[in-house]
Amino acid sequence: MMKKYKTLFSHHWVLLVILCIGLFLGLYQLDNLPAEMWGDATAHYTLAQNVRHGFLFFNYQYGGDGPIYTYLVVFVSCFLGLSFYTLKFTSVLVYLLFIFVMYHLTDEIFKKKAITYIASFLSAVSFWSVTFARQPHARMLVPLFIAITLLFAVKKKTALSGISLGLGMYTQASFWAMPLIFWKRWKILLIGVVFTIPLVISFVYGNVGFFTNQSYFGEKLATTDHYTFSQIAENLSSNVSANFFSFITRGDEGFRINVPNSPHLDTASAIFFFIGFLLLFYKSIKEKQMKYIEFILLPFLFIQIPSLLDIHNPQAQPNIGRMIGVIPFVYMTTAYGLSATWRFVINRTIKDKQVVKVLYFICIMYLLLVIAAANIYKYFIIYPYFLPDHNTPFDRIITQTINAYPSQIHSIVIGSGWGEWGQPEQQAIIDEVNKQHHITFIQPFTPKNQLCLLLNNKTIVITNPTDTTDTATMATCNKTTTSYILQKNSFQVARVTEIK
Repeated sequence: MMKKYKTLFSHHWVLLVILCIGLFLGLYQLDNLPAEMWGDATAHYTLAQNVRHGFLFFNYQYGGDGPIYTYLVVFVSCFLGLSFYTLKFTSVLVYLLFIFVMYHLTDEIFKKKAITYIASFLSAVSFWSVTFARQPHARMLVPLFIAITLLFAVKKKTALSGISLGLGMYTQASFWAMPLIFWKRWKILLIGVVFTIPLVISFVYGNVGFFTNQSYFGEKLATTDHYTFSQIAENLSSNVSANFFSFITRGDEGFRINVPNSPHLDTASAIFFFIGFLLLFYKSIKEKQMKYIEFILLPFLFIQIPSLLDIHNPQAQPNIGRMIGVIPFVYMTTAYGLSATWRFVINRTIKDKQVVKVLYFICIMYLLLVIAAANIYKYFIIYPYFLPDHNTPFDRIITQTINAYPSQIHSIVIGSGWGEWGQPEQQAIIDEVNKQHHITFIQPFTPKNQLCLLLNNKTIVITNPTDTTDTATMATCNKTTTSYILQKNSFQVARVTEIK
């Protein structure tokens, strides 16, 4: 047994080191970054909670996200319990599996360890991976299932590739262009279609039509807006341009998953990605290496179709989430560009083979360290600043305060959304508070007679810290009250009034 483990380590020690790096980046401060529970998280929490109570589903409940992520969360929750942390931890596990599959996929396509190591390392440290690895969201499943499907296809495991393709359709809408990649491999496509039949039925007979203006996909296609051909062409052109420049100049403006407007790749990765793309295209044409076209170049273009088809919202492009399916191809192409460029430069200037090897290793390691430092700094230092109230989780601070009181104390929360971007959310408080605590939510400026009826000697009231109207009303209810302000990171989170 020990010999087996030694052999495994000696053959794959680089992969194990990269996985350890990924594990650290995935788990470091995971409970506190991102710290606030918002709409997407509460929606997935509710779905998982429903499944835990026996309400199973196998379709797209919220338009863009399929059921697989929910069932993975439920599985993890069997060991850790259901919480905001569990949602994020599930994504970390998916991210680690993605790194593992990327290692083997790159190795199968290029058959060069240097490129395999670089692509795997980029998969672990790139901001694009890390930010989604720590999100309570299904999107990290998209690159994973793309990589798995392609790995089986490259290895000529037709049945497994087809099954992966079909299951991938149940992950997230960003995967939906994947069948286009297998237009020549009809067996894989056929198996995938068979597995997708229940999903198609759910779209046809679901409450919201697949192509209606209210559906996830139909709304983006603007099916009822009656755009002219020139308007459609203009919006498509705008989307293509936005996606192209997202790698190097201007990226997604959304603060939840990106530093607003920052490129999706760091400068070094972007440069070597474009170099690698051109080199792979040239090599494919000159040497008839069709595997690069079939498994990297065309998939990179095809997988962006869902994001490009957002005709209704061209101003929302680029979207780092809808583009997430490209990252396996981006990392492999960047790795190829980086490796090929430095081999060419060093071989042209130095003839000693031993010196070439040493210098190549030093240059590659230096660049990878620079890339890792830039991406880690972007996520752990810059990114939190742009989260609501600089990543100060109002809902968690409020629930921690409520949990600190005895369970017989009744909690009243007046209003919500007084922080940045609508935090705290009522559902987030419900999901995170200990279940033995009883909470009542009421609207601000509730009439005095109704508010006074809710107050007794075992009550705390949580209110907007900057609005004292409700606090003044409580003072007229013939109750003894004391108030204090919850503060964190120089922000006033909430006012807590104790009824004595």
